[in-house]
Formats: sequence, structure tokens, C-alpha cells
Amino acid sequence: MKISVLLGSALLLSQPLCAQNEEAKDTLTTQMMMQNLPEVFVKATRPIVKAEKGQLVYNMPLLIEKIPADNAYDAVTRIPGISELNGNINFAGKAITLIINGKPTTLDYSQIIERLKAMPASQLAKAEVMLSAPARLHVRGMAINLVTKDYVGKKLVSGQIQSTWNQSKYGEWQGKGNLLLQKGKLGLDAMYSFTDGTSYGETNSDANHPLLGKRVAYQDKTSQKTDGLTHNYRLGLSYALADNHQLSLAYTGKWDSSHSHHETIGASTSQQHGNEHIYLHNIDASYTLPFGLQLGMSYLYYKDPRQQNLEGTMLNEERTIETNSKQVIDKWLFTADLSHSLKHGWELSYGMNFQRSNNRSYQTTINKNGTEIPDATSQVNIEERILSVYGGISKQLNERISLEASAEAEQYHSPQWNKWHVYPTLNALWKANPSNILNLSFSSNSKFPSYWSTMNSIYYASTYMEIWGNPNLKPCSTYETSLMWTLKSRYTLMAFAKFQPKYSVQLPYQPTDHLAVIMKETNFDYNHTMGIQASASFCMGSWLNGNISATGIYRHDKSNDFFDLPFNRKHISAILGGKLSARLSRSHHIHFILTPFYQSKAIQGLYDINSVFRLNAMLRWTSDNGKWSIVATGHNIFNEGFTTKSVQGNQDYRMNIKQDWSSASISIIYKIGNYKEKRTKDVDTSRMGINL
Repeated sequence: MKISVLLGSALLLSQPLCAQNEEAKDTLTTQMMMQNLPEVFVKATRPIVKAEKGQLVYNMPLLIEKIPADNAYDAVTRIPGISELNGNINFAGKAITLIINGKPTTLDYSQIIERLKAMPASQLAKAEVMLSAPARLHVRGMAINLVTKDYVGKKLVSGQIQSTWNQSKYGEWQGKGNLLLQKGKLGLDAMYSFTDGTSYGETNSDANHPLLGKRVAYQDKTSQKTDGLTHNYRLGLSYALADNHQLSLAYTGKWDSSHSHHETIGASTSQQHGNEHIYLHNIDASYTLPFGLQLGMSYLYYKDPRQQNLEGTMLNEERTIETNSKQVIDKWLFTADLSHSLKHGWELSYGMNFQRSNNRSYQTTINKNGTEIPDATSQVNIEERILSVYGGISKQLNERISLEASAEAEQYHSPQWNKWHVYPTLNALWKANPSNILNLSFSSNSKFPSYWSTMNSIYYASTYMEIWGNPNLKPCSTYETSLMWTLKSRYTLMAFAKFQPKYSVQLPYQPTDHLAVIMKETNFDYNHTMGIQASASFCMGSWLNGNISATGIYRHDKSNDFFDLPFNRKHISAILGGKLSARLSRSHHIHFILTPFYQSKAIQGLYDINSVFRLNAMLRWTSDNGKWSIVATGHNIFNEGFTTKSVQGNQDYRMNIKQDWSSASISIIYKIGNYKEKRTKDVDTSRMGINL
């Protein structure tokens, strides 16, 4: 239900990131290979990307050599075709699932981003870009598998320390520390990070409200200031008992405390104060056995209590409200996966996944007299069970053609839904010649609403804005196909199409019986998108490297059941982006990196979204021995927000949102030894959180 998250995703025309171990191969540390032939001197450039088993495989050491990065998050943004805006990453307008070493994460999107920012880029060996992830990975749709370097059997003590000061309207200090101890078969890793500071955003609303047969002009400006302190910590242990026998244990925790102050001035005035505390505890265990068998178990405990106090007036009417809410989640996850090599080059994989979760949530709202407001009060205690089984085959049919196909059957049970689904997946690759590769994919998926969005209650975000839960929300199905052409390992051209019946998103509605804008997530009849993307990598000598991409998207949103305002809207938009890295000094290892992003006008349901332009810049110095780095960054340099409007039928509502305030930061990074962070399995909170 959080508006900033919704509209940030809308800007990327997407919705919105997972971990396993696989030995890294073909790690490249130099850009050029030299070969002496009789009377000929050949200089060959090692390709950054190549095709393997129906996927594009990027050599990450070579990629970040050309466009430097200090953490895994920045490294992912270096992949051609990747766009980043407001903390959302996508590929050609398509949502992405990030995986580490073949295992899905159980973290939500924002927590995954923080996890990647804490992971040094030097850990990455390659990135496998899959247009359609096979069932054996336990994720669906487009995915990027980040494969880390393997260091089992080595003896080392290494780590990384980073300190960052970020200055926006207010200041924020971040600290991160990682330590890895590896001795033969035994590995121990620890991680701690914290963020302490103040964030700031602004939202301007402008409405011409239809009220009782008349029009009422309404304008306001809301400033959002949040003081927060966040701690993240992890302790992991791994031991290789014998060949093909490895045990891994890990504990992950989070403690987050924040205090918010929202002030609204204009046609209405209000002061809103909030307190929030998040507690997360997770225990993971996995065991790898011979014959390709992998067993996994995970337990999660998540608690999020909040308190909000709102005092304000609108049209001389006073409103005083106190809201108390809490979400408590218990979740168990069990997995078993098995793979076999068969005759004639066939590969067989199959397995199962069982999840059980319990959601205990409530919201209580009282007025200034201490009387409970029924429409803003609700409570749930929901148990959810998901059982899935899958099977898949793959084969390199000949030197030019490879195929991977799988299907997963899933049974989902809760008090709201009890359904079986089958999700087929196909990846086919044809290498016409070494310079021309075609990749065809198909996938299907279902997206379930977040726990909090289905609550039967109203949250008063201000005197004018009401956020409604929707207990009638239904899961959204997705059917997606892509065809990608890769030319000379430097250029890609991709056509794609996606159809989503029961697609859901939060939209605004102005009722005629009272002065308020209702934000409510609702199911469409369908969302349909088609598009084409072209991307290219380039270089000019050894001093200039980069990549560019251009995407054209046709979008069709249709709904016959949004209050009394059905819509059937179509629009074409464009996305332009890229990365440019200039080496300013060869002897002093200084790089200047520029990241522009542009999106033309777009739509999302009733929303019209104005064009968006963002520019980030980075100046990076690294010492001769690679131990020290100093990074200066300017983010959203021109302090651009984005503007939406909903002018359909009797609706007239506009917002200008600046949640991503311009900022400048300075980071000091020190590497201990040849740091390679331990592979980890993360925690799933994707449907949790009280989205107020």
C-alpha cells in the first residue's frame, strides 16, 4: 500500500530481487589475450558476454574492470540493458529476480538491495541472465543468477570495511564490516552493518474534487522526515564433511527503529508522528549430498509493531486519530532438489518445496474521544501452505542448439484461496554461428497479494488521503515470452510480450460523498505489454568504456471494476539508459562514471506519468595495491521528482513526488586481503510489512 513504492515501480513499468553455491569457472582477470602465430600477431578481445545453455553469461570481473564497481549492487547495474531508478532494477521494463549461486533468496526487494550493497563486487565470477528461469531454481520469470567465486579448501583471513557519509537535505551515516575465515573445509563468515540518519521527501497534491455535485479545489504539500537506526547482522558456518558432503548453518538478524514526522500544509493542515520497530530472526540450514541431492530448511520470525498519531483540520473540520498496528509472521520452508546426468547428454532435475506461514496482524484506530473507528480496525490470523513439485530436462542437442524445459505443479492453500497451478518453462538457444545467437523463452507465474494489502481496514495517511485494504484481492497470473538476438557478444536485440490477467496495483479514487482521495489496490481485467529493446557495449581505447540501451514499450491496461470508473487505456513509451566510464588517470586509478536515465510519458491504470530524467555521477579512486578506495557520488543531481495525474471521468487528481531527494556521498573502503564474501542464503519478507 505504500505510495512511493508503487509509483517507483510504475516508473519502470514493472513490479518488483535470491542464493546458492556453484563453482565459478572461466574467471577472467585480464581483458586481452595475445597469440603469436607465424608472421602474424593477433590481438583478441575476450568477450564480456557469451551464450551458454539458453542464457547470457556475463564475465563480471571483466565487466567491472571496464566500468568499476565496489559492491554487488553496483556491479549488477553495469550489465547492459539494466535500468535503475528509485532503488528499482529492471531489464527492458521487465521485473527481475536476483539469485545468488542458484538459490532463491527469502528477502524482500528492499532488503535484497541492502544485501547486495554489502557484498563486494570482487566476489562475483559471472552473472547468468535468464529470460525464463527453470523450475529447479525455485523462481519464475526473468532472473539473473550471480555466481560467486569458490574458495572452499583455501586458507585465508579476509574482509572489507566501509564507511559512508550521505548528505541530502539531512545527513546519514552508514557503516559496513565483513569478515571471512576459511581454513580447508571449515568456513566462518560474519557481517554487520548499520545506518543512522534522517531521510526526507516531499509530496505535492493538487485536486479538483467532485463533491456532492460541485467541484472543490484542493492543494497541499506534505514533507516527510524520518529519523532511523538500522542494524543488520549475520553469522554463518560451513563445513565440507567429505566430497559432495557439505553442511551450512547461518543466523540472520535485523533490528530497525524509526521515528517519522509528516507535516501537511495547504487546504488541510496536519501533523503526523509515527514510531516503528522491526525485529527479524532467521535460521537457515542446508546439506549437500552425493548424487546431486540438496536439502534445505529455513525458519523465519518477523515482528513489526507501529504507532501513528494524526492531528489536523480540513475545511474547518478537526480530525484526531491514533492508530496502533502490528504484524507477526512465522514461516517454515523445506526444499529437496535432485539432478542426474543421463545417457546421450540429457540432464534430469526434479524436487519439491513446502512452505508454511502464519500471519497474525491487527490494526486498531481510535478517535480523539477514545472511541474505536470500526472501518479502520481489523484483525487476521491466517495460515498459508504452499506445496510444489517440479521436473525438468535439458540437453545440448548439437553444437548449435540447446534446450531446457520444465514444469512445476503448485498447490496453494489459505482461507482465501485453495488452488492448483501448473507453471511451464521453456528456454531454447540456437547458435547460427559464433557471432549470431538466438534465444527463445516462455514462462508463467502467479503473484499473490502482500499480507497487509488484504486487510479489511482503512489507514488515514493524512486528513485528505485514505489507504484502503482489499480482502477481495486475487492472485495475478503472468504469461511471458521473449526472443533475444545476440550479435558479436556486444549487441543484443530483444522482443518480448507479457500478459497478466488479474493484474493488481494501487490506484487513486475521489468519492463524491466526502472529501478524500482513496488509495486502493485492485485487480484489473488484464495488463498487456509488448516491446523491443536494443543494447550495445562500446569502448574507445583503454580509457573509455560503456553501454547504452533503448526500449520501446506498448502497454494496455483494462478494468471494468474499479469503483464506478472502468478504464481501457493504451500507450507507447520509451526508456533510454546507459553507463559511461572514463579512466581519467592510468597511473592513479581514477575513474569517472556517468549514469543517465530517461523515460518518456507512461501510464499505469488511471495514472498518467510524466517523463522522467535522472542523472547520477561517480568519481572513484583506488590505491595501487587495491586495498583503499575513495568514492564520491552524486545521486539524482538535478533533484528531479516525478509527476502523476489521474484525470478520467469525474476524477481530477495530481501528485508531484520527490521521495528520492538529490544527495552527495563520500565513501572510504578498505579491503583486508583478497576479499571474497561468503555465499549466503537470505530471508524472505516479500509479502510482509505494514505498508502505510
